[in-house]
Amino acid sequence: MHEQDLIRKVQNGDSLAMNRLISNYYPSVFAFFYKNIGNYHQSKDLTQEVFIKTAANIAKYRPQTPFKNWLFTIASNHLKNYYRTLSRHPKYAELTDEYAAEDHALSNVATKSDLKAALAHLPPEQKEAVLLRYYYDFPIRDISEITGAKETTVKARIRYGLEKLKTELEGYDA
Repeated sequence: MHEQDLIRKVQNGDSLAMNRLISNYYPSVFAFFYKNIGNYHQSKDLTQEVFIKTAANIAKYRPQTPFKNWLFTIASNHLKNYYRTLSRHPKYAELTDEYAAEDHALSNVATKSDLKAALAHLPPEQKEAVLLRYYYDFPIRDISEITGAKETTVKARIRYGLEKLKTELEGYDA
């Protein structure tokens, strides 16, 4: 079934179509969170919350924007809210890391590697831009729309992020 047909069915209240839409995008959205925050359980929670928001707001979706872009805009905004919550409530960060030791054993989405470790050292905005560009293959224009940042800002975030990754990865070679 064509994606736009599926979305129309969801907009008309078809729960089976919503389940199919979630199945199609759940791995990508989960990986987006996991690669950004590195916590399996928290990533699952954030992914669930994004799909709840998606279901609640699907009537607002317009086909002029690719659905994937619209969905990742919701995910990006949710990630920003998560980081804001962490900055306001440092104790919350400790709670979300409760199962961090299990994350590596439980997740088949990302493996522990030098790249993962290097990504963890990037500021959130740079990490998000690099992941959207190179993991999800979004063009700069789409990343700009998803994150709400100007294209020049997105390009700078990617450039600085890649420079920091290169520096970090050179340290692993030693």
